[in-house]
Parts: sequence; structure tokens; C-alpha cells
Amino acid sequence: MATIIESYNGIRNNINKTEVSPMNSKFKIPNQNIMPVALADCEHTKYQRPTSPSQVDKIIEKFTEAKLGVLTVSQRNGKYHIIDGLHRSAVLKALGYTHAYCDVLTGMTYEQEAEFFRKQNEDKRIITTFDDFKAGLEAKNELCIKINEIAGANGFQIGKGKSFYKIESIKALSTIVKDYGYGVLDDTLCLLANTWADISRASQYDSLLGVAEFVSRYGMASFSERLKDKFSVIIYDYSEAMRVTGSIGSTTSRKKFCKALVMHYNKGLRSNQRAYLNWEG
Repeated sequence: MATIIESYNGIRNNINKTEVSPMNSKFKIPNQNIMPVALADCEHTKYQRPTSPSQVDKIIEKFTEAKLGVLTVSQRNGKYHIIDGLHRSAVLKALGYTHAYCDVLTGMTYEQEAEFFRKQNEDKRIITTFDDFKAGLEAKNELCIKINEIAGANGFQIGKGKSFYKIESIKALSTIVKDYGYGVLDDTLCLLANTWADISRASQYDSLLGVAEFVSRYGMASFSERLKDKFSVIIYDYSEAMRVTGSIGSTTSRKKFCKALVMHYNKGLRSNQRAYLNWEG
């Protein structure tokens, strides 16, 4: 295994030291230097969050050096105290790395490190699912491109908004593809557009997953014809079922939504009729 992570692009060893603006009136960081540091010399600090073994395992499972960035450490008393990158350092150690590129800060007290950690995490902005999806389109990611194409072919746009034709729940779309395939996603959006167009609630998370569950079980047979004017009673029955048990977005919730669809689909049909749908939870 490599002793230094050499594939970090754009990082130069021993860059010039630069003055950093003060975090607050109490102190400033005199020097900052990007350099390789031995992981054995990096220490956990009390102000850091505890390392989560499950999170470390998740990172290892999808490990790529391009996503690691650099660790942020404070050089103090001959050691490098990790301010940002605790899980990443644990991953590197688990994978056999001995060194990592670090943004090394010097001249800080322990209290200043803790304040830096607090401020740094306070100001972090989490990447949203929508931001990630947009980046996936630009990166020519196959999943993102195909989801976008299927949505567009059925008259939908992926984006923020409260209208029926604006789908915010990218997670639902990707879950449908993962669990049922692209064909079911296409059929689901087609059914929604033909059945409940302009009902904004009909293109949200639970409805998308519930209709996809229906399609995966029964296909598209007479869906629009039998359920066109029934969304309000379907969502009411589903909500009542979820109030008793389950959680929105879970496998249980999509089955409960599907069950409500089946119940109202069967209204007016006898159990011995060919069109009647048998429900198996």
C-alpha cells in the first residue's frame, strides 16, 4: 500500500505559508501549510465527534481518493490534532495508508482549535439531493441522465416547486429505479400524468413509490380508468393507515399506499371477476 496519497490532483507539497483571517477577536491562525503527515502522528481530540464504525465502513465501501480532499489538523506539542477528517483518517488507516495530505495549522491553543472546529461545522452547507443530481447530469452520470430523460418524456421536470409537474423527490425516483428498474419508473410517471395531472400531492414521495409498487405488481392495467377521480380518498385511507403504524418513505409505507390503490381499484368489482386484483401484503 502507498505510503503517501500521491493521486491528489492540484496539491503541491510545501506551499508557501499564508496568513489566515481571524476566526474571531480572540485569535487568528498565523500559518497554514498543505503537506503530507504521518497518520500515526495524528490524534483525536475531545471536541471532535466520536468516530462511527458504520460510517467508516460506508466510506470504505465506496472508497475513492478523489473524494477525500485534505484533512485539517493543528500542529501542537509535536502532534497533529485532527480538526476535520476524523472518519477519513480512520478509513485511510484501515486501508493501510501511512500518510495523508493535511492542511496543517500552527500557532493555535487547544481552546482555539475547539473554536475553529465549532465555527467550521457551523458554517458548513450540506449538499442537497438536488445539487447532487444537477452535478450528476453535468458529470454524465448514467442514472441521473436516464431519470431526467424519463421524467421529461412524461412531461415532468426535476426541480424545486409545488406543482404537479415539478418533482422534488429525486430520492423517490432513484429508489424506484434501484428497486424496480427504469421501465417501472417510466410507467409510473406515465400513469401519474394520465390519472392525476395537476394534483401536486400526487407526484410527491409516497405517491411515487406507491404507484411504482402497484406497477411492479399489477402492471398498468386500467389504472387511469379506475382511479382517475379517487386520489383524495386514496390519500385519506393511506394517511389513516400510516397514522396507525409505519413511517413515510419506508417499504411499509409504499405497500400501504399500494394497498389503498388496490382497494379503490377493486371498488365495484366482484372478487371472482377477472379484473379484480388480489392483494398480498
